Amino acid sequence: MKSMLLLIALCVLSIFSSKVTAVNVTYISQTRDLTPYWHNTYAVAKAAAKDLNITLTIIEGQGHHLYQAEVIEKLTLSSKKPDLLIFHAYKQNAQDYFKLLEQAQIPFVTYSNFSKNPALPAHKPVGLPQENFKYWLSEHYVENTQGAALLAKSLIQQSRATKSSNDEIKVLALSGDLIAESLERSEGVALQIEQEKNTILMQDIVANWYAKDAQSKFKALYSRHDGIDVVWASSDTMAIGALAGAIELGLTPNKDIFIGGFDWDKEAINKVKSGQLAASAGGQFYNIAWLLVQVYDHFNNQVPFSSKTAKVADKYAVIDQDNLKELEPLTTLKSLSTINFYCFTQSHTLQGEYDFSVNALLKQTKNTSKEKCN
Repeated sequence: MKSMLLLIALCVLSIFSSKVTAVNVTYISQTRDLTPYWHNTYAVAKAAAKDLNITLTIIEGQGHHLYQAEVIEKLTLSSKKPDLLIFHAYKQNAQDYFKLLEQAQIPFVTYSNFSKNPALPAHKPVGLPQENFKYWLSEHYVENTQGAALLAKSLIQQSRATKSSNDEIKVLALSGDLIAESLERSEGVALQIEQEKNTILMQDIVANWYAKDAQSKFKALYSRHDGIDVVWASSDTMAIGALAGAIELGLTPNKDIFIGGFDWDKEAINKVKSGQLAASAGGQFYNIAWLLVQVYDHFNNQVPFSSKTAKVADKYAVIDQDNLKELEPLTTLKSLSTINFYCFTQSHTLQGEYDFSVNALLKQTKNTSKEKCN
């Protein structure tokens, strides 16, 4: 009887410590500079890997398809190959390094949305995950269009509350550059504005992700368009730059003008708190952690990646004055001391679907111990 109780205790301990199959995962990021966003992404991914008994190696990809291709080639030639490779796939040479990984028999998951992207070379199709390349297990992407629309809606609603229903709202969009992520966000803000009454997109201009570019371009365009009511920016860094420009022009934030960006940057959240920025869209720095949760289930035979559910979209949440107090804990790394990412696995929940929602995250931040799952 004592032997049986000991066996049960050991099984329970194994479940909660998530020490089942140790997995070596390599993640090639898009990092050019270690911005606050990437700092948060790495910290959350490392915390998840620790909870899930995953050995995680992060390689900074420098945001360039040629550099990434070199890194992948070196990995395929290495004597110690990863159990799984995660990377942001570029359309320019996707088929080339997919072939290399297939030949090296390295399973991989991409952050891409190739079925939506018409710019893929017609003579170099990649198909769908597990279709032409069996080691391409899954494709994940961020719902940039959804996030952009959600942010635009919040900013327009806040501006509308200060005007009469017939007043026109002028929107300026500050895009980062012409990569797919930025273009998808531009698409989202344009689609949302089409649904809004008496709202016009004055211009969508590239500000190269820099605060100084956003600051100078905002001031010039504010004068050109005889005023701007809303500034939608594709990053918090650019939103902060536009804010500086607005203050220089004597505008009162969240009264004369409403400005918001992406990333849940610490400085931006503080400016939402102080009433200078109107909103910030974010949550995407948890996405690699969510993917590692699925990697855990895949390698422990609970929920292997399936060609039937090959695409998984990660969505954004917007923080503004209405939900700031509730959601702010998710923007700081302090929350990682209470979140156990094993609690999100289907190995633990025994549910047929994952719950990576804001509410599920908030529930885990209230843990008194990482050994527990709320």
